Amino acid sequence: MTDTDKMTDTSTEDHPHSIPVFTTEEEAQEFWATHDSTDYWDQMENVTATPPRQLGIGPGRAGSRARKRPSEGRMDLISLRFPSAMIEAVKEIAAQRHLPYQTLMRSWIGERLAQEGDHVKPEVE
Repeated sequence: MTDTDKMTDTSTEDHPHSIPVFTTEEEAQEFWATHDSTDYWDQMENVTATPPRQLGIGPGRAGSRARKRPSEGRMDLISLRFPSAMIEAVKEIAAQRHLPYQTLMRSWIGERLAQEGDHVKPEVE
């Protein structure tokens, strides 16, 4: 094998930092808990999300590329106080559903408003 072949060969014996194929999530967790991911950058998939086109450039500093919601999708920020145990319970349920807990709470409030009648037309994400 020439030096050029060795540089382009990605087999396990010539490339000691090959990501193994995992059969369980536990195997993956154990592997990444004991290995530095920077040794594997060249093998990782790019999962960078592209923001939707309808999002405008945000009002941040000059030259900011931050995105903001369109005006018709804007939400108001409020502050509510809940018992800690209630928040923890919501967080547990949200984690089981793979949702941010605020999104789950907003959904529940929207559902309840819909049950109460035509008072308000909730816009749920």
